[in-house]
Amino acid sequence: MEIDGVQIGRQRTPGSEEELASVMREASDSGRSVIPVGCATRLHLGNPPRSADLAVYTGRLNGIVEYEPGNLTVSVLAGTPLRDLQATLRAQHQFLPLDPPHLDRSSVGGIVACNDSGPIRFRYGTVRDMLIGTRIVHADGSRTKAGGKLVKNVTGYDMCKLYTGSLGTLGILTELTFKVQPLPEAIATVSVSYPSLPAALEATQACLRADLMPDAIEAWNRKAYESLAGEEVVAPWVLLVRFGDADAAVRWQVDRLRKMAPGNGGEVLNALGTEESEEFWHRAARARENAGSGEELLLKCSVLHHSAADTGRRMGEMGERLRARLLLFCHAGTCILYGRYEWAGGECNADDLRREIADLRRHCVSAGGHLVVEKIRPGWKQGLDVWGYQAPALDLMRRIKTQFDPKDILNPGRFVGEI
Repeated sequence: MEIDGVQIGRQRTPGSEEELASVMREASDSGRSVIPVGCATRLHLGNPPRSADLAVYTGRLNGIVEYEPGNLTVSVLAGTPLRDLQATLRAQHQFLPLDPPHLDRSSVGGIVACNDSGPIRFRYGTVRDMLIGTRIVHADGSRTKAGGKLVKNVTGYDMCKLYTGSLGTLGILTELTFKVQPLPEAIATVSVSYPSLPAALEATQACLRADLMPDAIEAWNRKAYESLAGEEVVAPWVLLVRFGDADAAVRWQVDRLRKMAPGNGGEVLNALGTEESEEFWHRAARARENAGSGEELLLKCSVLHHSAADTGRRMGEMGERLRARLLLFCHAGTCILYGRYEWAGGECNADDLRREIADLRRHCVSAGGHLVVEKIRPGWKQGLDVWGYQAPALDLMRRIKTQFDPKDILNPGRFVGEI
């Protein structure tokens, strides 16, 4: 097994927190570098590791530890697939409002480590908002816990937020406690075509001004929508608005949106009911990272609202210059744009690609945001900082890393600033 062209030496699959702690003590004593692995769906994220002596899989740390439906909390082992957790919650008419990529295969620990949140973050928030407790094994084999199993945990530092999105550089998560939500009685999805991204973004603001309460608002370009919906559209952009609530509330919002759409230049394509919506968003969770027929690049651009349309335009122009097929997915409510560039024959020039990424990154930074290269051919990563993060907080992050992992054995070099 390898990661970004770096061969991983050995593999271990501990079956308990105690066994994992023993594995980490051995690695620390011998100075071996460790690559934490959940379901291996996001190994392409981050810089290439400086070394990869040992892969530690969490797949055997699997199962529900404690579930209190009345308290809307659940504790689960980190290697548990999200689909299994959702099945348990669904039996009690509850769910964990996360829809990250690779919905069928992602582990809850990997989702937290990568801070993966999908379209419904618009209503429910991100992983950090749902995680209220953790257990973790550190680089030296020591074990700590943070937070608790009640929603109201307010004393001390909120270490759960520190671990979320740390990409396994501070320790390996073993147990996670989440607050969950009641399953909505009904779900509906309305697709509305627009002539441009600015028009779709303005329609998004109109929805919010009209007091609609969508779970998700997504603006996808034609290629992105057609790849998933299986139908052709004439307009360059499609706005996808998802509602989840009591049946009467959902029907009222769908009717209101249907009446509003023509007034802001939109044309309603279709409206899906609960079962169709669930299937559509299940496929949508995989859409931005589905492998194409050749080489591909996945960029994540986060900018302020007033710069989102210009950023989308620049991403499109970059695709034209590189002669790439661009599937553009925009979280219209939070102004996060994902661009998936595909080359059928892999004919992209690496130097041209790096130069284009650098130019687009400068734009995003000047627009008050940032650009992350989430996926790229390993050979193209050479000489490229996929994170591009340069800020005063980076020094603090390095000091935290040193405190938690003084021998630098956990995912060395993969995180921001080559932490």
